[in-house]
Amino acid sequence: MAIDVWVYSRAAIERVAPHDVPHIVISITSAPEDVARIPASPMLVGILRLSFADVESAGDDPRLVVFSEEHARSIHDFVVAHQGEIERILVHCDAGVSRSPAVAAALTRAFGQDDAPWFERYRPNQRVYRGVLAAFGVT
Repeated sequence: MAIDVWVYSRAAIERVAPHDVPHIVISITSAPEDVARIPASPMLVGILRLSFADVESAGDDPRLVVFSEEHARSIHDFVVAHQGEIERILVHCDAGVSRSPAVAAALTRAFGQDDAPWFERYRPNQRVYRGVLAAFGVT
């Protein structure tokens, strides 16, 4: 399946003009109570809201929520559930540099496309990237 994946920062996704093709949004924030304001659109099929820190591990801070297999399964299940009805996936995180490009790169690779451009332009979070690939059964 050819997949059109777009990456945004939090600020950009909150002000972007609505997309004109059927799409889903994967909204990533650092805290569950911090909900991004995704513009309404008749072409918006669904939103998956996730919250986790942009870290590889919790280190010495047990308050940090790190990306988990459950997050990865949620992304997998959400994308698979909608893949027949969408043309585009929008992914955002706070800065649009690490977490959302990691999801975008993994989705791109999972659907048989070259993920190298995501690594040339961004700094994908490796924990997120590997986790999403694993959820799709890609090694």
